[in-house]
Amino acid sequence: MNQIETTPEMTTEPHADIPEVIVADRQVIVCQGLGSLVSQISEVRLGPFATDKATLKKHLSGTRGRTILILGIRLVDGDLTQVLEMVRRDYPEVMVVVVAEDTEFAFIRTAVKAGANSVCLMSRILDSLPKILGKLIEGHSIVPTDILRKLTSENTDSLSRREHEILTLLVDGLTNFQISARLGLSENTVKYYLKAIYQKLSVNSRGAAIAKYVAGNY
Repeated sequence: MNQIETTPEMTTEPHADIPEVIVADRQVIVCQGLGSLVSQISEVRLGPFATDKATLKKHLSGTRGRTILILGIRLVDGDLTQVLEMVRRDYPEVMVVVVAEDTEFAFIRTAVKAGANSVCLMSRILDSLPKILGKLIEGHSIVPTDILRKLTSENTDSLSRREHEILTLLVDGLTNFQISARLGLSENTVKYYLKAIYQKLSVNSRGAAIAKYVAGNY
């Protein structure tokens, strides 16, 4: 009998060499909008969406090959600092692009300090995101020049890490009691921190502190 030689089947998954982009934000509509833009970029392939940390971890754990995470400033159960800490600890190979509004400069600063590979402003996303993804595919981190200029021209951050945590929770709308429960502090301690924060920001109200913080004016 004639024997027919066979070659082993290829085990490589389709498009495995093309970076997968996962989009995460607390609002599904934001994920869909960003996903629509990503799907038009031929150098990457659109992956799943996530609105909470557990779903994001599931998606990141299931990825193969290069992965890029486009991350909003909040998920439904965690802020930017918490999510970035988790990603950097558990998935250090994932490249992260943080997307924020121009008025949310405090979160942009936090993103850069926490090790995000790039930052993209919502107001310029149509033009900037494809360029940023192109640089990340090449293995380069990139911070837009205007953002970098603002970061490097600012004075040394006068707020402590704990004060940043409390301000982030204020932005999320938590009460003093809720902040104390979340951070394991007494309400009196939270009030002490708030007083110190108001002094450093030169404000005298909760609303003014929040406005100044999200604008990055501190």
